[in-house]
Amino acid sequence: MRNGYILMGCWVLSLLSTASAAAQPAGRNARLDSLEARLPQLAAPDTNRVNTLNELIWENRDSNPRRALALASEALRLGGQLNHRRGLAKTYILRGIIYATTGRYPESIADFEACRRQRAALQDWQGVAGAINNVGEVLAMQGRYQEAVRQYIRALKLEEKYGTPERIATDWANIGMVYQQMGRYREALRYHLQYLHLPGRTRDAHNDAQAHNIVGQDFAKLNQPDSAQAHYQHALRISQQAADRQNEAQALAGLGTLAGTRQQPELARSYFLSALTLARQLDDQAAVATNLNSLGELALRQRQPAAAVPYFEEARRLSRRIQAAEAVRTALQGLATAYAQLSRYAEAYQFQQQVMQVKDSLLNEASARQITEMQVRYDTERKEAQNQLQAAQLRTQQQLLRRRNVQLLAGLVVMGLLGLVGWLLYTRQRLREQVAHEQERQQQERQRVAAVLEAEENERRRIGSDLHDGIGQLLTAAKLNLHALDQRGSRSAEDQATLLHNAIDVVDESFREVRGISHNLMPNALMKQGLAAAVRDLTAKMTTYHNGPTIQVEVFGLDEERLPPTMESVLFRVIQELMQNVIKHAQAQHVTLQLVRNPTDLTVVVEDDGVGFDPLAPGKSDGIGLRNIQTRLTYLGGQAHIDATPGHGTTATLEVPLPTQVGQLAPMRLSQSA
Repeated sequence: MRNGYILMGCWVLSLLSTASAAAQPAGRNARLDSLEARLPQLAAPDTNRVNTLNELIWENRDSNPRRALALASEALRLGGQLNHRRGLAKTYILRGIIYATTGRYPESIADFEACRRQRAALQDWQGVAGAINNVGEVLAMQGRYQEAVRQYIRALKLEEKYGTPERIATDWANIGMVYQQMGRYREALRYHLQYLHLPGRTRDAHNDAQAHNIVGQDFAKLNQPDSAQAHYQHALRISQQAADRQNEAQALAGLGTLAGTRQQPELARSYFLSALTLARQLDDQAAVATNLNSLGELALRQRQPAAAVPYFEEARRLSRRIQAAEAVRTALQGLATAYAQLSRYAEAYQFQQQVMQVKDSLLNEASARQITEMQVRYDTERKEAQNQLQAAQLRTQQQLLRRRNVQLLAGLVVMGLLGLVGWLLYTRQRLREQVAHEQERQQQERQRVAAVLEAEENERRRIGSDLHDGIGQLLTAAKLNLHALDQRGSRSAEDQATLLHNAIDVVDESFREVRGISHNLMPNALMKQGLAAAVRDLTAKMTTYHNGPTIQVEVFGLDEERLPPTMESVLFRVIQELMQNVIKHAQAQHVTLQLVRNPTDLTVVVEDDGVGFDPLAPGKSDGIGLRNIQTRLTYLGGQAHIDATPGHGTTATLEVPLPTQVGQLAPMRLSQSA
């Protein structure tokens, strides 16, 4: 089943929140019980009852969808009587989500369109964009990708005018899902990682689990199974903690696919059966069809065509009923292959013919080009509209100039004087701004130099302390042993041999201390193998020596080519500083370290589940560690973003532009964010 993002009002929701009348809730829902108890007290047909009905619809959507649909019918009837447009809009979008997640796509699209009309009457353009985006999501679930992208672009135009950066990013994430369906997985991964690590994004367990599932799919398609498994397991952990059965089923299905590719059929079958059970409980018919197809394909890989046929037959019937063209094609192809293995070639040929018919209706290379052309047309139309506006303004100005030419000539002397005064004032203001800018630049330069000097002084103190406490004491012990050995007249040969052996051992220990100090100054892994190997070596030692949290390192696009030595050294020290802060202060159980190399920049993300902190608290934003990190990144022309909340962990995102030539650093940029 295709994953995606749905907007309702100003919340980011998902079509993966399904409902089932037969499924029992995982636990007591206190809010649901409270709303059910309050509803009989609101007997008067007013807007309060409509709003309470809408809240009950949302709380029942997963545990009792039939109850939710009945409540929606009452809310629509009462809202229509009261002409309560805001309540009607919310009821339509809630019911549309329930329809979409249970495979009733035409009814879902009709409800989203009704919501759009109500929002437009209220001039709630963000709500209009959300409804349009939902229509695009349902079209994409049906495999109607061109129509889906057209709807996404309609929503994006409104979001760029009225929405927030997070809503715009969500629209691009939806377009990324289309790229995934088109097989352009690198583009899809870029959009999905941008959503997952969006600075300032409100954390939501359902959306986070869903995003990790989607990123896992991207990595799996890019043949990076270890990264895919890490994201699937992350999604499984989040969804199980939040009792989010839909995302749990998605994560199980993804892990089953990975197990199948790794030649672990029994493990894959266990994952698929668990996902199928959850999908049936949730009445998610599209997910049921997908898992049935997966079980059938697994049986084919085990050379068990007879066992595969029932899975494909059920998947074909179900996917045709919900009009899921991609699932129909997969089931038909599976039946053709199974019957061919059973030597029933006539039936295999018939199913293969049906596969070709379905393929003609799905996305092909020509439609993929049309989708790309739609995006280009959208950008072109926007530029042409701007050009037309500028041309109209220019024509208006020319007409005004012609009509007022006589008046302008008469006031030429006055205008000249005013222009001279204005130029003088402008020049004076520019000089003030230049002086202020120069003062600010000098202040920043002084701060940068002070931070560098402070970091160097701290490093000198650390080295001095290591030499004094370690090597100094060892050499003193060696001296005492040698001095005692010099007193040969008063000692036996055995004592002298012991003193000599002790002195040699102490000298050997001194050598090891010197090697340790030199390795801390410049790790061998960094010099010989590059940044990725040095970071892996650093985290492995931290886990072993500090008995610290579990550290997961993900490297994307950095193992093929090394960075300039200076950039590698600075980035390693920054990452070392961040990881030491996590070990010392975060009290985390799990840390994720990602290095993602793009064509123009390098992104480093360090995310932990520790105690977090308040960046606005006194002494936090200007701490020595964070100031040193920002200073080093400024040298590389990069920026650091720290997203932290007390009790909810910390995410540090580093963005560094890559040099255009080998050995060339990017120009310096000063960041205003920390």
